[in-house]
Amino acid sequence: MPLIPSTTPPLALVNGSDLCAVRTVGTNLSIRVVTAWHRGKTKINRLLGNPPPEAHTVHESTHSLPYEIAEMITAHLTHDLPTLKACSLTCRSWYFIAIPYIHHTLVLGRGLTHNGLKPLSKLHGRGLIPLVQEIRVGQPYDANKHWFVPRAFGRRTLRYFSAFANVRTLNLQRLDIYRFIPHIERYFGQFSATLQSIMLSFPRCTPRQLSHFLSHFSNLDDVKIWGFIGVPNTTALDVMVVPFSTPKLRGRLALGIFDCVETWTHLITLCGGLRFHHMVLCASVSCTPTLLEACAETLETLRIRAMDRSHCKPFCVDLCTDSSSHGQ
Repeated sequence: MPLIPSTTPPLALVNGSDLCAVRTVGTNLSIRVVTAWHRGKTKINRLLGNPPPEAHTVHESTHSLPYEIAEMITAHLTHDLPTLKACSLTCRSWYFIAIPYIHHTLVLGRGLTHNGLKPLSKLHGRGLIPLVQEIRVGQPYDANKHWFVPRAFGRRTLRYFSAFANVRTLNLQRLDIYRFIPHIERYFGQFSATLQSIMLSFPRCTPRQLSHFLSHFSNLDDVKIWGFIGVPNTTALDVMVVPFSTPKLRGRLALGIFDCVETWTHLITLCGGLRFHHMVLCASVSCTPTLLEACAETLETLRIRAMDRSHCKPFCVDLCTDSSSHGQ
């Protein structure tokens, strides 16, 4: 289930100051839904000649609204976090329906702050970590201010971060992969079996370290990489790079301003070839022949555009978003 960072709202919790207002919105929404439901039932009973049902108040009827109907309503609100929070406050049954959508996506480092791991303790305390299926990490452009590094993980924080057992998508901005070598498994081991999609924006590493990182996720299907920042003085660490597994890599590959051929030749050797079905290549000329040859038997759709790098980003982001669903 490929996921792309776009407009999905981040994790948010209801404060006490706006609790009353949110509950009011949720109640009004529930009243409208229940009223429409019972009007429909009344019309059907009238047509069939059945006796009218017993009268109930709207608030009582909220609890008896069929689970399937409430679930369908909530599914249409996946991008409207305030309304989802309102629904979760109407009654107990609506809470259990809405809460997985509210906490589907966890954003760490929003606003590019240095305390990006702070939400983990709250999630753990409220038992919400199993609900998270997507994690997004944002970092400043300045490499000296990157906070998502091994030293940011204390013993307790690492324990919380290792508890994510259902994450299917990782969106990591400016990840310093070279800093996690050779202990990648210590920090990302919990994602190895469940991760299906990954997006890296300007990762800092060598080409071999990048393929080493990707090989850690055995069920990885979709890979999206925008940009690349090499770190030549860490090439000595490449001797410590040993493949973890053979990732599937049979979904979508999207590259923008990425010409590290060695990454793909290393993965081809590891996996015995690549099996991507869809490819979007933008300003990645050097990689194109290698990727086309490796995926010749499985490739279904291909979009290539060689253009000026200053105009490449909107094109690449648009293509990635165009064919992906959010999955919440």
